[in-house]
Amino acid sequence: GEIWFQRITDQLMEYREEIRVFGVAMPPRPSNLPMLCAYEKPASIVDFGGSSGWGWDYLRDSGSGGTVFSYVVVETREVVDYMKRAELQAPPVRYQTIEEPMDAADLLYCNSVLQYLGSNDPLLSLVERIQPQTILLEDLVGCSGEDFFTTQLFRGAAIPYRFLGLQVLLDDLAAQGYFELVRYPYASPVKGVVAPMPMENFPPTMQLRYSSSILLKRACPK
Repeated sequence: GEIWFQRITDQLMEYREEIRVFGVAMPPRPSNLPMLCAYEKPASIVDFGGSSGWGWDYLRDSGSGGTVFSYVVVETREVVDYMKRAELQAPPVRYQTIEEPMDAADLLYCNSVLQYLGSNDPLLSLVERIQPQTILLEDLVGCSGEDFFTTQLFRGAAIPYRFLGLQVLLDDLAAQGYFELVRYPYASPVKGVVAPMPMENFPPTMQLRYSSSILLKRACPK
């Protein structure tokens, strides 16, 4: 809705203003995308759930976006239409929904998205279609058991929030030929402080201390 559109616009414009004034700025969310791209030099990136496209701004401003000729943000129809009207991004950024035709891509990036989906099916379908060499999942809220849902409060509204059964997701990606290369805690601030998730009200077997960043690579064909 309009509250969300205003939020993602404000985040992008505040980032750009800080870059303009100081020459450096923290992105709206922590991201390891520039470091990965400096090493792998992908020509094409699909940003699944990339909202305002801030990932491209951060990548470009870091100096590691020089090899990227296509940066596709896959979003809901509402966000796609809004971003096209707002004209806040220019090529190589392009917006589309997941239902539209899509070319293969070198890298699939996803930051803080899967917990808002009812299942992993959209991600798995996207991977199957674009066949990326590399997948970077950040702020992945992966638990040790099966999926379970709770709610997140956002400006007076309750949003469904999913804790992913991490091994199920990794097994499904492995079935498509992707293996986990590295995993580490995602430094996501909670009320401005990087700390374990406040999950004391959950049973111990369901508690998760941190979300994760996970890098996966496509296995080379034999």
